[in-house]
Amino acid sequence: MSLHVTSCLMKVRESITDSSTTIINKPWSGVHAILFRLAELWLASCRFTIVEQDAIRPLLEPGHPAIIALWHASLIYNLFYFRRSPAVVMVSGSSDGKWVARSLNTWGQIPIRGSRHRGGLRAIREMVRIMREQGCIAGIVADGSKGPARIAQKGAVVLARETGAPVVPTGLAAKPAYRFNSWDRTILPFPGSKVVMVYGQPISVPPDARGIQVEEFRRNLEDSMNEATRLAEEITG
Repeated sequence: MSLHVTSCLMKVRESITDSSTTIINKPWSGVHAILFRLAELWLASCRFTIVEQDAIRPLLEPGHPAIIALWHASLIYNLFYFRRSPAVVMVSGSSDGKWVARSLNTWGQIPIRGSRHRGGLRAIREMVRIMREQGCIAGIVADGSKGPARIAQKGAVVLARETGAPVVPTGLAAKPAYRFNSWDRTILPFPGSKVVMVYGQPISVPPDARGIQVEEFRRNLEDSMNEATRLAEEITG
């Protein structure tokens, strides 16, 4: 990890130590740490391809904040892929979000606990503050912690409006992969499987967007993410 990235991560951590919306979990230890490393090796064995990376590469450089929007189904691999990027990530405030928060903490990222049903607005405000102060990227699950699946909520649009950072739609597919029997059909790629991530065109939201305009940007984000997911599925075959 570069000195610039390490410095950014340290500054982000220092800026939110006292935040009531953030739970700084301890990294995995003991048997859990071993299992975590095995999971990293599992995911690292995948044959990974990115589509339209050059178009958004500048947005992912340190000091150039952007908001990465993903579907809940692709959470596992996305967490792994962005693990070395200084980032603040919204994580569900429910007990199910604890493993995500701890994984992020182990990778040096910052989990902000909140969802549409629990502390979501406070979490957005905290993410806005950190992005403005540190210039790091943000990650947000567009369909939230409870869905409906692949129906975007307004959180990413509001975050983009308040920070001026563009939202980058993403879509991901893997084959072969296991699909959990959950509301979102979470994807777990098999070792050595083909994983494809597609980036959609960045979406900028003006600071005066309200009401019907926010809904239009929300729908645009949803359509772009679903199209990116469709293309990723088509590429994986």
